[in-house]
Amino acid sequence: MVGTTIGAGMLSLPLITAACGLGVSILLIIISWSVMYFTGLRLIKVCANRPLGVNFTSLIKEEMPKSFQVIFTVVYLLLLYALMAAYSTQGASLVNLVSQAQVPTVSIDAIVFILIFGLVILSTRLSDYVNRSFVSVKLIFYVLCVISMVFALKWTNMLEMPLSFYALVFAWPTLLPSFGFQNIIPVLYEYQKGDIGAVKRSVLIGSFSVLVIYIIWLLVCLAILPQRGIHSYETIFKDGNTLSALIGEIKQATQSASINTFLSVFINISIITSFICVGLSLYHYIKDTFKRFGIEINRTIGFLLTFIPPFVFTVFYPKGFILALQYAAIFAVIIFVFTPIYLDKNNKADKGNLYPLILGALVIVAQILNLLGISQPF
Repeated sequence: MVGTTIGAGMLSLPLITAACGLGVSILLIIISWSVMYFTGLRLIKVCANRPLGVNFTSLIKEEMPKSFQVIFTVVYLLLLYALMAAYSTQGASLVNLVSQAQVPTVSIDAIVFILIFGLVILSTRLSDYVNRSFVSVKLIFYVLCVISMVFALKWTNMLEMPLSFYALVFAWPTLLPSFGFQNIIPVLYEYQKGDIGAVKRSVLIGSFSVLVIYIIWLLVCLAILPQRGIHSYETIFKDGNTLSALIGEIKQATQSASINTFLSVFINISIITSFICVGLSLYHYIKDTFKRFGIEINRTIGFLLTFIPPFVFTVFYPKGFILALQYAAIFAVIIFVFTPIYLDKNNKADKGNLYPLILGALVIVAQILNLLGISQPF
């Protein structure tokens, strides 16, 4: 669960929460975890009444009318496309960094990144091997990042408070999807041979471990740079709020070659692993969607349908990493918050459902305000 949940979205956490201050950011992320943990428990109850081998898609087919199934399919595709768009923008930045081109050519950089790592998904075995290798390296460099950054922390930065109410509105919605593990609960149910107690323990331990990793990441990132100043999160925000800007500001603030190296490797490997994982899911979901209508598509068509939309987004919004994640947050609430509660028909009247439903609805409202440009954190 930890490997599935933690992805490049984690990298955005300090970028979207910086204006809130460390203490409030931790509070917001704990609330986000509690909502997603609650809906995860709801989905476990649904699986408990099903035979082994059930999956998220089959649950949708059994419990939803066809009109809702169509809506779910569209929203799920939009979620995956939004995530792919976010990772593609950073992938293009990675290619530009490696090539050290004097004049950035976003379209060419995006094509190179997609061809190198997108073709990997055509082979499930190869993508699994590459991803496993990168995940191990990612974990090592995460630890190296945290250890090296601890010695450069400025404790006064930890005491900073929210700059405004809009800082909370900007940060809160994008935190929720960082705990999107619900789709693997049916897999855990099968792996644990239907032992509901074991599944609940796995979900609790796994999701809580993710929460701890996120809090540590927020701690070192928010304590190393101030909210405002010459080298600060305000500077990063004005420069497009990108990961490359984050690396650059931390490099300038710390003047540490080791921190810069560890951080660059960790961030770029995280982008690659997330790109491969989500790309693989999107590729197979597209093929399965066509198959439901009796249409078989070949690898080439599947590849083009998977990568053309995120490529187009990258060309038009080269600094659209956070923007894509903001769209993804809206779709994630529908898939990972509203859907599990809908599927748990035996507990629809439970007043406890109001907690995730209200907070999920607030996420959508707040994110719409963000997309309209109304809530500016700085």
